[in-house]
Amino acid sequence: MDYLADQVCLAPSYLSHIFKKETGENLGKFIKRVRMEKAKDMLENTHERIVAIAVAVGYSNVSYFCQSFREYYGISPQKYRNQGEA
Repeated sequence: MDYLADQVCLAPSYLSHIFKKETGENLGKFIKRVRMEKAKDMLENTHERIVAIAVAVGYSNVSYFCQSFREYYGISPQKYRNQGEA
């Protein structure tokens, strides 16, 4: 969120307020949804390692990425990928 705010020369809190007002969606939740959808797509359509996928969707800590993915989808990234291969 800080990066986006810097790009449009707004304070992060103000950017979040404007985004919520215009879209009805919380900016933080929007960012997480976009990241999780991209990670899911990469798990389904690439053979990239989970670490590389985490970095590609904006997580520098793979453990935190796995925790976030599990919270969002109810399954770990590795188990999600293995389901698609079965």
